[in-house]
Amino acid sequence: MAHFPAESSPNDNEKDELTPSVPPPKQKLPLKWQIAMVILTCMCTFGNHWSNGLIVAMKTTIEKNLKINNSKFATLVSITNLINTFLCILIGFAIDKFGGPTLSVFLAAFHLAGALVQAGATTNHVNSYTLLTIGKVLAAFGDGSLDNAQHKIFTTYFAPGNGFAFSIGLIRSMANLAQFVGQSTANIIAQNMHSYAWTLWISSIVSLVSLLCATSVMLLDKYLRAHYEVIDYSAHFDRPGARSAASMKTGTFHWPAVFEMPLTFWLVVFFAVFENAGVQSFVSISTQFAQQRLKKGAVVGGWVSSFYLLLPVGLTPFEGIFIDAHGHRVTFLFLSGVMFLVSMLLLRLSEDVPTFVCAYVFYALSQSLTPAPQVEIIRSIIPDPHYYATAFAVKKSIVQGSIVVIVTVAGKLQDLSPTSSLSGAVTVWVVYAFVSVLVSGVLFACCYTTQGKRWLPAARLAQVRPAKLESEVEVLWEARVAGTRGATGGASRLDMGSPRRMRVRSSGVDDAEVDVDTDADELTPRHKEIILKSPFLGGSSVRARIAAVVVGIGIVVIAWVLFGMGIAWGVHGSITAGTTGE
Repeated sequence: MAHFPAESSPNDNEKDELTPSVPPPKQKLPLKWQIAMVILTCMCTFGNHWSNGLIVAMKTTIEKNLKINNSKFATLVSITNLINTFLCILIGFAIDKFGGPTLSVFLAAFHLAGALVQAGATTNHVNSYTLLTIGKVLAAFGDGSLDNAQHKIFTTYFAPGNGFAFSIGLIRSMANLAQFVGQSTANIIAQNMHSYAWTLWISSIVSLVSLLCATSVMLLDKYLRAHYEVIDYSAHFDRPGARSAASMKTGTFHWPAVFEMPLTFWLVVFFAVFENAGVQSFVSISTQFAQQRLKKGAVVGGWVSSFYLLLPVGLTPFEGIFIDAHGHRVTFLFLSGVMFLVSMLLLRLSEDVPTFVCAYVFYALSQSLTPAPQVEIIRSIIPDPHYYATAFAVKKSIVQGSIVVIVTVAGKLQDLSPTSSLSGAVTVWVVYAFVSVLVSGVLFACCYTTQGKRWLPAARLAQVRPAKLESEVEVLWEARVAGTRGATGGASRLDMGSPRRMRVRSSGVDDAEVDVDTDADELTPRHKEIILKSPFLGGSSVRARIAAVVVGIGIVVIAWVLFGMGIAWGVHGSITAGTTGE
């Protein structure tokens, strides 16, 4: 009996055509591409940090060639800080919406344009103060937020406790290396090339390299998301597909996010207002202070004052590795404040050379311990990492204002000195250092006390070892439940003064409501972590957060007022740095 092959029915063919083809799973992102992304991202701000401090380092030369006084010079170098008091926040919202790679290109382009204008303003005897100021303004659009875009990229590619702190430490290492080379060679290049314009042209070339690196980051990011499984660690945690590459740029402008930051965040900001602003702004007097104490010229003073940049080059990456493995972010904040205070006290209370050298060593240690923990802790304490760039921008904006305040007041104190001595001005930095130690001490104590864990649980979670985060969340959760039940006569209200249901953000579009009476087994550890990090919903919490925002705005307003007064006073331009802070 003959056998004939079975014919497929038309219905079977239709089914095959209608069945959607499942794309093959993407490969895991190789380590070599992660390393390439880290290196290119670190280079995005190399030109920015190279140029940081060049104008201040060449103060005497610029004043002579442009025929300007101290007041005009102060305006020139401080314009970056003033612009970034509000620009940082606006760009921070844009970074959260469009992503770090795209914004890195635009910001690096603005910095390059500003660098070219500044170089052109000093070439062929143009010596235009107006053109140089325009160049500083253009560069300011990129200077203040390039590092924020870098951090946003790393929040996407690295999880807390899994490489994020190391990547931030590497950024700061490269930044300090660039600033050291730029600051220490500025006067040498000007002297050997017989024109200070060459210093600015070389800075422009380095800025061009940074723009090319930023463009490479954007293109590489698109390539990796198209060909590999790129996990977005800044995405919302339980949205279907939220951690896939497709969700990396789904942010929206969310202005109320500023008011939704917990009290722990505002304490960290308050700490940065004094410690970070103090450490960063001290750069402005370091060269002149070294000249006064050592009685040497500008070249020697520049090399000595740049010493503090060398230690972070080798130390910050290892600091990041330690934070990734062991946590202790609050401990690092406290130690950096203590080192800063010790260095300023030594400079204020003694005038001999050995003490001066010892003070600069402590200052270098403080500079090493400052950046990575501050960047890392902000991501660790906010409930929604999707708004990391916004949170960082808020902190940086207020820090910019604080820098203007401290350098203007210090400049006035220097002008009041008959000999233009900086010894009296150092008192301002001593006060800043003392307040930073006080604030960080409060945060540190809250990590180990019962009441501190109750009111600032985010600080405790930032302190613990990343591997033990979930177990610590359970401990704090049980303490929160037990405490609120006792306070409400047995009711399981998880939030003092909160409604019976708690709103928890769980996706890029919708919010998930969690019943506070729900069995704890129905909540994931991540849900519990978000609730613990979220601000209390009671009236007192709302008022405290509004007060914090008002204080931040007040610091910025005071900065603008003091800046105007400083121009009227004609304060020493040398005391105002072009630093963009952190």
